Amino acid sequence: MRETWCVEQTWRNLAMAHWCADPGAVMRHIPPGLELDLFDGCAYVSAVVFSVDPFRLRGLPPIPGMRRFWQMNLRTYVRRGEKPGVWFLRLETDRVWPARLGKLAYALPFEPADMAAMENGNRLAIGVVSQAGGGPALSLGFQRAGGRMPWYEPAPHSVEAWLLNRDVLYARALGAVFETRVVHRPWIIQPAVARTGDASLLRLYGCDSQPAMAHSAEARTAHIGWPRPVRRLSHSPASCSLAR
Repeated sequence: MRETWCVEQTWRNLAMAHWCADPGAVMRHIPPGLELDLFDGCAYVSAVVFSVDPFRLRGLPPIPGMRRFWQMNLRTYVRRGEKPGVWFLRLETDRVWPARLGKLAYALPFEPADMAAMENGNRLAIGVVSQAGGGPALSLGFQRAGGRMPWYEPAPHSVEAWLLNRDVLYARALGAVFETRVVHRPWIIQPAVARTGDASLLRLYGCDSQPAMAHSAEARTAHIGWPRPVRRLSHSPASCSLAR
């Protein structure tokens, strides 16, 4: 990676579920300066679940106490001009220091949560409950294909490529939009089956009751850069853009 990076994470046990969502409901959570990105007229909200092992800052060894923790990212898809990216609606982890670093250094919406993850062969179950009283929750069960199906790189122009091939994270702080580059090898995935239990965390975004699709993915080591303010666009984009 030629750009300067400051954080390295290795993501393991990756599982992803993707819901069709109400564009109007999702747009209420997108700040000015970003467009909601659509695929065939559909907005998507995704839950990406993984374990981090290890986590380190550039030039330092892995940090004690920050190995093998679980994280769930609830995200949607946006653009700024011609640059597609990811907007995090919510990030959950039960470890204090990754959450504080993400919130302070990257302005990411980490929330305190109680999380439990259970693995049994190709099965992965995860439950997330906000620590706020009566807060929203999400429980997901994944059945990964394992050796029964081949792994593959998403085909160009497919919905899988549209969902996954984004290397910019957007955030908003101090009235400005910031972008952060995340670089890793291309995704290699296979289909999975996901079922939702408690889905109160998804109701804010008008999501369908069950995911439209799900995937598991090979482990990846990611280099995460410094956030930097984006340049002003020469025009004001519409609130939505339409892929395809």
